[in-house]
Amino acid sequence: MITPILLGLTILAFGAYIYKHPPKTTAIPPSRNSICMDYSKEPISKLELDLIHNMVTGYKNNQLDTIVSNSLTMDYDAHSIWFELETLKKFIYHIEFKTNEAKKTMTTEAKNKLGKLGVRMYYSRYPDEVGPNQYPDLSAVPLSDYRRLHTLIMIPTLERDGAHMDFDPTDKDSYNLSKEQIKKYFTSKPNTRVPALGILENSQSQTSRIVSQNHGSLIPPADNSVEGFFNS
Repeated sequence: MITPILLGLTILAFGAYIYKHPPKTTAIPPSRNSICMDYSKEPISKLELDLIHNMVTGYKNNQLDTIVSNSLTMDYDAHSIWFELETLKKFIYHIEFKTNEAKKTMTTEAKNKLGKLGVRMYYSRYPDEVGPNQYPDLSAVPLSDYRRLHTLIMIPTLERDGAHMDFDPTDKDSYNLSKEQIKKYFTSKPNTRVPALGILENSQSQTSRIVSQNHGSLIPPADNSVEGFFNS
């Protein structure tokens, strides 16, 4: 058995050795393009369980019930959507990275007019039918299961002139749009892809997508999810 004195001497000897011969470490320099944020000192966002149940049940018994009961073609509608965490992180990263890159070419005056970044979530609905070669972004979606179901589409926003306006981080022209110009900007070129998140991704068209990372599973029809707040 090691005596307390022997144990103490062993610890002191080991400490002296470490002091004279510190372990070698290889520093990993951060990427030039990295966006590192540490929120470890910030409290995690929480909501009371009873409030969540109240709100989810309220949606089920009102909005969802109204949608289904007044529809002649739908027996059910989706009541949640699931995203892989990595997909959300990539989407947010690209918004921040592209915005930072764009700001490097702006004047100080122009940058001072810009405020916080954000994400707007649009309530949306899958189309009834899709014609041949129409909407390539839906080519990976099992439309027989997803048609008419509601979903979410997320669009980046940028604060300007006191308003949170939709914008395209990959297009420098969209950083300077006024409130009056913004709607025209997004309706004048319908076939242009912009950063968005909300529908299933077609992995075969990765090279043609700008920064979209569209992985979203609707529940229902997805049957591989376990919900804690929605009781059938």
